[in-house]
Amino acid sequence: MSGLVSVAALRGSRPVWAFGVLAVTWLAAILFAHGFDSVANFRYLVQTASFLGIVAVGQTLVVMMSGIDLSVSGVVALSAVVCAKVASGTGGGATGITVALLLSALVGAVNAGGVVWLRVPPMVMTLATGTILSGALLVYTNGSPSSAHVPLLDSLANDRLLGVPWAFVLWLGVAAVAFWLLHLSRTGRYAFALGAGHDAARASGVPLGATAFTAYVSCALLAGVAGLVLLGFTGTSSLTMGNPYQLLSIASVVLGGTSILGGRGHLLGTVGGALLLTLLTALLTSWNLSEGVRQVVLGILIIGLLLVYARERRT
Repeated sequence: MSGLVSVAALRGSRPVWAFGVLAVTWLAAILFAHGFDSVANFRYLVQTASFLGIVAVGQTLVVMMSGIDLSVSGVVALSAVVCAKVASGTGGGATGITVALLLSALVGAVNAGGVVWLRVPPMVMTLATGTILSGALLVYTNGSPSSAHVPLLDSLANDRLLGVPWAFVLWLGVAAVAFWLLHLSRTGRYAFALGAGHDAARASGVPLGATAFTAYVSCALLAGVAGLVLLGFTGTSSLTMGNPYQLLSIASVVLGGTSILGGRGHLLGTVGGALLLTLLTALLTSWNLSEGVRQVVLGILIIGLLLVYARERRT
């Protein structure tokens, strides 16, 4: 049954549309912008898209069950900051990575608990969690960035496997596991059912608690992984390093064809959406457009897609 869900989702035009727009945008970039036809630029784009893509994969799991996670930016920063602090102290790199991932998973568990047992709306719960994380990190770091050299993270973020960035390989591996979880497992069927309607899903025996726990913990863990890879890429951690990924992870999910209301979509579309947004950002940057203008363009695009999806949901 889960395999049929996956095939049925691919029959729709949304994931195909995402990759189609990506191909057209890439062609336009090659024709009208400098440097987009080089292998080096292509490698850099897929490398930087991987950071966003890892976060977006986790966001897809949550959105599919009609949730949302606005704490991912805080978790990205939390993971990088904690790992950098521990690794630069007496703990070492392996300990820093372990502590960072455990704390990330804990944030996801708190989000799931608030949504399921306290019945706090996902947007409110995760926004509150993200705000708490930002404040706690400000106290922990006193607002100062931290530097760290963790060989494993440095290699994962910057080295290549047969010419392909390891970060991109990691993203594909994460996406493959999430594809199985969402489209080929019982948990995925439960997530789709909850996205279609919580009351009907509960009446059918869908375990809301276990499904939400899996989705939110997976989302937070992947945001933590992205923070670690970013630490390896930049060598430093800061309180704001995760901020771009909150908006862009949701945008990747929506651009990939997953309904923001849940219950419909496909993980492969999210991969295309993350690549598309990274390419668009690079293209706008090459035209010397400011960060503010880029955010306005992306925001207008998201609003337009939300209106279209909401209309489809009502029909």
